[in-house]
This record gives sequence, structure tokens and C-alpha cells, in this order.
Amino acid sequence: MREVESYFTYSNKEESLVDHNVHWRAGIGADGSETFLPRTVIYDLKGGFGSLRKINALYEPGYETGHSEAAPSLWSGQSVLQKQPPVEPSAYQKSLDAGTEPPRLTTSSVRYWSDFTRVFYHPKSLVQLYDFELNSSIRPFERYSMGTELFQMLDKEDDIADRDFRPFVEECDRMQGIQTLATLDDAWGGFATQYLDVLRDEYPKSCIWLWGLQSPMLDVSREKRQLRMSNMAQSIAQACSTASMVVPLSIPEGELPRNLTVDPRSPWHVSAAFATAIESSTLETRMAVGRHQQPTSMWDIVESLNTGGEQTLSRLRMGVGSSASAGQDQEGEGVDFFDLGRLKGPREKSRKRRVFGQMSSQRGLETGSDDADDDKEEKADARTRRLVGDPVYRRLTSEHSFDTPLKFPLLDSFPSIYADGTDRTDISVRTVLSTETTIGPQVKTLKSLTSWSIPLDEREVLSNGLADVADAYQDDWSSGSDEDDDDL
Repeated sequence: MREVESYFTYSNKEESLVDHNVHWRAGIGADGSETFLPRTVIYDLKGGFGSLRKINALYEPGYETGHSEAAPSLWSGQSVLQKQPPVEPSAYQKSLDAGTEPPRLTTSSVRYWSDFTRVFYHPKSLVQLYDFELNSSIRPFERYSMGTELFQMLDKEDDIADRDFRPFVEECDRMQGIQTLATLDDAWGGFATQYLDVLRDEYPKSCIWLWGLQSPMLDVSREKRQLRMSNMAQSIAQACSTASMVVPLSIPEGELPRNLTVDPRSPWHVSAAFATAIESSTLETRMAVGRHQQPTSMWDIVESLNTGGEQTLSRLRMGVGSSASAGQDQEGEGVDFFDLGRLKGPREKSRKRRVFGQMSSQRGLETGSDDADDDKEEKADARTRRLVGDPVYRRLTSEHSFDTPLKFPLLDSFPSIYADGTDRTDISVRTVLSTETTIGPQVKTLKSLTSWSIPLDEREVLSNGLADVADAYQDDWSSGSDEDDDDL
């Protein structure tokens, strides 16, 4: 979200390529001034928001008055106020508030995600869950069942979706879809899947995406690694039956391109890489109408990927800078974010990859040098694309529907993880979303290594769910050379 703010234009002579109303909502602040804030609901544990206050400078006067008037009516006796020392804002945030040149952020100075956020949020956007504390060693929020139980408890007391989510939906003239982000290898996976169930019941025809994040597993004990894989298995099985599309994201261990430097122990670094991929791969759904651009919806992308009707799990690859120019869909180029629990299916590299559906997006790239290659590809695929069962490719190039010169902005809050982005304010990016046969073996491997650790009464349901997901990526058009695709 922090990147999107740089797309705004502040002059009548400037024409924005992005429709800001998709992810931003207009409103009125406490002083009557117009506001433009993100359309989002953020849940975090106690202490997870850092120095970010629920009531910010745009709404503070009105909210403070309301609370002070309501307080006497709730309790007539004496009260004792106990306050936990507030988290001190980072030097970067202090500079933003003062309007001065902010200092350079480092991995040591970033403690919370709020240390590098650059926007205000509506008070209803920030929901703190006090039942668990961030980084607690006594009661860590780390098991899938904890997340499901927490959601069910909160939802029973107060309809969460109706209280937190519906107000933002009612402001939309035409809701294109819902995007959710959550870590799937801890208790948030259980919380997220329960939330998705409620959203699907409330909005049965809406397009719902889940970007499933995975935490790095460096220096993680064997027991913790097994627990995370178990959480991931339960999250994937449940989410794929509810969401329109699920995209797992993880930073590969020791497989990064030379122009990408990510410290896996830094959530700031990891989230920056994820943000680049997510924002770039969905940019087309937020493009303004005009300038030879036709609106593309989230459902359009799903239809291009889910060609078989049950392929709701997709793979995301990304190339940045020189990797983007080379084309990350070539072997060895870019970074592959799909790695369920850091597992590799048996003989995966030797198996021929078949693509069912693919969505390529490029931004800020020179297309002249690619025209010849695209022409060759069109001619080579002219015959095969007419055959039933062949993969559906939707290449977003200048010859087709989408190819934008708008590069990915690198704000001063962004870490220096791209070698080609040093001392630059933006960078070219290419992303590829795909559904392909390589997904099935990884799901099967995840199933075989985690089913035994699940309680017996849930094991059969989980095993059948993951088997159904994997079966959707079987290459039914092969010549019988896939005996290694059998269940492990």
C-alpha cells in the first residue's frame, strides 16, 4: 500500500494511469477536510501495531470528544488508570510528522511494519486482537487451531465481518473483488480461512483472492518446521475450497537471483519483495480507463488461470530490473515464490512442465526488442493453441491488452534489495502467474509429510482435501510417462 500513494497526481494537467478509487476511499476528517485513505482492514495481535495509533491526526479531535463524553456514563465510581508505556515512534516516522527529510531506514531500525508505513489509516481499519500478544514466549500464536478458535470466539461475540468489513463494502459503488493477505504457516492461517468462509457466505458471487505468506525457516528447529508445514497444509486445503484464487508466497532459500538481496530474517525485506510481486501482478485491475487501456477485473485473471474449474492454487514468479528484461519465465531467471513449506517434489526438475493457464504482466520494459520474439511465439503456437486441452496464455504485452510504462516506485521507505534499483526512484518489473503441473507434486509432498502430524479425527479430511487440490494439476494429456505423479 505504501507504494500506491506515489501514483497520485496533484495537478489538473497530469493524467494518472491508475484509478485511485479502487484501493482508496474518500472521506471527511474531523476538521472537515477531505481525506483519501486505504480501503483496508488490518488485524494484528496486541503490540503488533507498534507506534501506530488507531486515532490519528485526521480523526483525533472528534474521536477524543466522543470517548470523553461516553466514559462517565459507563462507570460512576472511582477508576484507576493503568497505562502500558507507548512504543516510541521511529526516527523515520518522526521526520514524516515533522515534514523534514527522513533518515535512511535499516534492518536494525525497523521494529514493526508501522515503522515504514507512509499513510494514515481510517480508525476502523486497525483492529487489535488482545487475546494474544506479539512474540509471546508463554502463549505464542503459532498453531492453526488457535487461529480458528480465536475467530470463532470473536465472531460469536460480535459478527466480525459485519462489524469490520461491511462498512467498507457499503462505500463501494461496484466492488470488483476482495484481496486478503495472511501468513499461512502459523495461527493466522486458521484465522484467515475462517474469515474467508464468512466472506464467501456473505458475498457468494465475489472474487476472493488469498495471498498466502510464509515466514522464513532459517534457524528454525525441526519441531517448529514440522508445525509450520502442518499449518500450511491445513490452510491450503481449506482456502483452496473457498477462495477464487490462492497464491502462496515464500522467499526461496539460497536460490535468489544475483540482482536480488533479501535478508530472510528481516520482515521489512521480505515484505518488500512480496509487495513488489503482488502490486505488479495485480496492477492491471487498477488501471484507469482510457489511453488504449481496457479495464481488467480480478475475475478475468482467475478465468485465465483456472482453466479446469478446480485450479485455485497458482504459482507466482517475478523478475526485477535486468531479470525482468531477460524474461523471468525462462529457466533460471527471476525468483520463484512458490515453495510450500520449502518442499521440492520428487524429480520435479526433470519433469516436463505443462502450463494450464498463464498471466504475464510487464511494467516499465522496452517492448521493441521483444516484438520479434513475440511474433515468433505467436506463429509457433498458432496451431497448438487451437487444440482442446492446450494451455491458455494471456500475455499482457503491447500487442495484446496490457503493457504499461509505469515502473514500480521505490520510495525512501523501501529497502535496498534490488541491485538495479540503487539510487533510482523506480524499477522495471515482470511477473508471471501460472497454473501448471509442477504444483501438484509439491502439494502431494506436503500431504505425505504432514498428514501424520494432524489429529486423527481431522486427518482424513485434510488428506482428501490436499489430494483434490493436487489432482487438479494432473497432466491428463501426457502419454503415460507420469508414473512418478502417483500419490507418495
